[in-house]
Amino acid sequence: MDTLLDPKHNPRVYGLAYSLWLISSILSVGVFIAGREVIIRTYARFFPWDAWRVQTGQGSLSLINILISLPLAIFMIAVMIGGFEYQHRYMGQPSAWRLLARILAIEFGILLLALFI
Repeated sequence: MDTLLDPKHNPRVYGLAYSLWLISSILSVGVFIAGREVIIRTYARFFPWDAWRVQTGQGSLSLINILISLPLAIFMIAVMIGGFEYQHRYMGQPSAWRLLARILAIEFGILLLALFI
């Protein structure tokens, strides 16, 4: 009985919301790679001798790579799964569009930061 009172959504709203979510999910993979690269490049600028030691199997650059990759991977998974769940639950509401716009802005910002650093 309650489903009769729910507002019906236009298929365009569903298509737009899910396609923007898919774009943000694809961009999150690029953000993972770019963010990891920025942090490792910055580390190598402060500790250049460590980059040379990696070639011989020494140094801590591989540990830095792992410590960076884990939080970025968790962020990427949270954006994909959490973004889909939020879009699915609050489809067409202004809060869902705001969240999607903020996620896309953060992802584009990180990608632009990686481009200029």
